[in-house]
Amino acid sequence: MVIVPEIAFMPEKRTTLPRLMMVSSGNEHLHSNPGVALSQTGVLGRSAPVIFQLREKGIDTGTLYRLSCLIAPAIEASGSILCINERFDIALASGAAGVHLPESSAPPDVVRKTAPSLITGRSVHSLASALADAEAGLDYLLFGPVFHTPSKEPFGPPQGLVKLREVCRSVSIPVFAVGGITPERSPACIEQGAYGVAALAPFLDLPKLPDTINRFQSTLPA
Repeated sequence: MVIVPEIAFMPEKRTTLPRLMMVSSGNEHLHSNPGVALSQTGVLGRSAPVIFQLREKGIDTGTLYRLSCLIAPAIEASGSILCINERFDIALASGAAGVHLPESSAPPDVVRKTAPSLITGRSVHSLASALADAEAGLDYLLFGPVFHTPSKEPFGPPQGLVKLREVCRSVSIPVFAVGGITPERSPACIEQGAYGVAALAPFLDLPKLPDTINRFQSTLPA
């Protein structure tokens, strides 16, 4: 099912991105709980701006669209940025600011031509992919996994800080480090040239969420 965009408010494209990306709790192998994502976005008005990547692969298209429409205005009002994972049609229709593309998704140039108003980023797992995607006019890259993380064990060992540095030094667009990222590990990623960091697991403890965001922000450049 493809969402055909109607007239929707589209926030002005941001030229400066927040340095912290929160990835929502969705898991393609489990039934996602949209309520967790809704609770996560509810605290963003009390924190510094972030990129909130709505990654809910376990819910159907209609539910994802309704959830996106529900949270997009509040996220925009908080100064944060909502990026929808993969579904740029839903991003356009719901008024989200951006779309995040997995490495195996639609080619970036197709998305850029179809939805030029969206902030567009992509996950990459090699220097070759990073170089190719940086030339496609993307706004940022997400590189990893940098550190060990259980969800990525089937795909091999982590990339490590050396490869992160190689990617960051080879492209001119912002690179976010992902995979096993914690507030304690964030400075090491920034030292290698990462623009910012992205994480999922640290943000699942909802009662501690404001404190977790603040701990991450304190480790990142202003």
